[in-house]
Amino acid sequence: MASSQAGPIDELVQYKKAVLRDDRRDTAIRSDAEATLNFISNRKTAFFNKNDSRPAIHDRKPSINAAIPVHMAYNHPVSISRPMMVSYEQPFSYDTQYPTEKEKDIEVHAAAPSHDHHKVVDPSTPLTWTERLKHFTFAWYACTMSTGGVAFVLSVIPNRFDGLTGLGTAMFVVNIILFIAFTTIMIARFLIHPGTLKHSLSNPHEGFFFATFWLSFATMITNTTAYGIPNSGPWLIEALWVAFWIYTVCTTLIAIIYYHVLFTVKKLVITNVLPGWVLPIFPAMLVGTLASAIARFQPAHRALPMLVTGLAYQGLGMMVAMMMYGLYFGRLLTSGLPADASRPAMFIAVGPPAFTALAFIGMAQDVVITKIFPNYIKLEGITDQSLIPNMVQLLALLAAIFLWVFAFWCFGIAVLATIEAIPRNDFHLNWYAYVFPNVGFTIATIQIGVRLNSTAIKLVGTGMAAVLFFLWILIVFCHIKAVVNKMILWPGKDEDAH
Repeated sequence: MASSQAGPIDELVQYKKAVLRDDRRDTAIRSDAEATLNFISNRKTAFFNKNDSRPAIHDRKPSINAAIPVHMAYNHPVSISRPMMVSYEQPFSYDTQYPTEKEKDIEVHAAAPSHDHHKVVDPSTPLTWTERLKHFTFAWYACTMSTGGVAFVLSVIPNRFDGLTGLGTAMFVVNIILFIAFTTIMIARFLIHPGTLKHSLSNPHEGFFFATFWLSFATMITNTTAYGIPNSGPWLIEALWVAFWIYTVCTTLIAIIYYHVLFTVKKLVITNVLPGWVLPIFPAMLVGTLASAIARFQPAHRALPMLVTGLAYQGLGMMVAMMMYGLYFGRLLTSGLPADASRPAMFIAVGPPAFTALAFIGMAQDVVITKIFPNYIKLEGITDQSLIPNMVQLLALLAAIFLWVFAFWCFGIAVLATIEAIPRNDFHLNWYAYVFPNVGFTIATIQIGVRLNSTAIKLVGTGMAAVLFFLWILIVFCHIKAVVNKMILWPGKDEDAH
């Protein structure tokens, strides 16, 4: 049987590797195809035998996660891939036509051919910038998110040199300009192309990136504490206090409402899970990071509720991330690594433990700086209130080291997967995932080195910051090149193509 089907199987192996980007070995793909062909061959008799009392194949509707047979003696090949998002519009039947279901693999970047309004257009086709504007997605905010993150890293580098603060300030200003520009372009997109707002939020592939808008806003707030407060008056401290609570309310609503949208509008396939599924909770989690950056400049009566809120939201984000980690690593064990284009998103797993570690250390330092204990408040049951700040700092450091190692492990897995896929990976906006999660990882490393008074760890953190800066430059260059070469901001090549 295997030899008689060698031709179609060889074609299928090449199709899956070239088009579907199946990264398994040829033998594994061939084995699946041969098993499917054997099953179809054995059941053909039952299909046509009127005396067979067993239910015919066409009377059975496969489950969502069932694999679709490859070749059905009607010379119409149908691809077998990892489980996809499937919605049936008509009863399933093995007919001389293709199955009538719509399939989506949320890992695959290019649009499916059935999506006429997002069909891939030949780059040689002339399109106006207004037409290309339709494909300006929320993923562009990953640029401002990462730019702001790198600027903040430059503000905490312990081994400083002349011009470093000026460079960080320049990046901070450029990031604000980019954020305003991107927001203006995004509004123009929604006005010029009606329906794109609803589609952008209801389509998970783009909707997950809605969080990057809020993460960009968070980086601008934190950078304001580093570059704005030293060069302004007390009014900015008041403004930051107001901005903190506005951000907290907005991200709380986003964390609840957008996950509700995911629960009700789209059904995601668990074997396609990526760390990016945690993005909707990420802005809420960064309330802790904001609290650690802002509270130290506030009086005790304002710093205390900010720190309590920051701790609570940091815990919320980390708990949701832990639930996602179970799904994510289960997927890696059972379905293998993500598609090549999705490998950069693996670095998102580094973010939650890294940002939690730096938030713990930062908030513990704020407790000391603002002198909340024992001057402003006393805790019942503790005899010596003066010990509280030292206890909090010790516990924060221990927890940060605990979380740092987990972030390092996630980082190592992502690095190996990325290196393996580099020859087959073109630029996508998710490349900025190489930067932003590692912003938290780098700052956490520096903060741990400072608390332990370790010159070696601080040097490692400084080296990580340097690598991160040059990586950001490389990705920005690739970003500009991709726009010019019509690799992005083009029909069928962006996150809205799904």
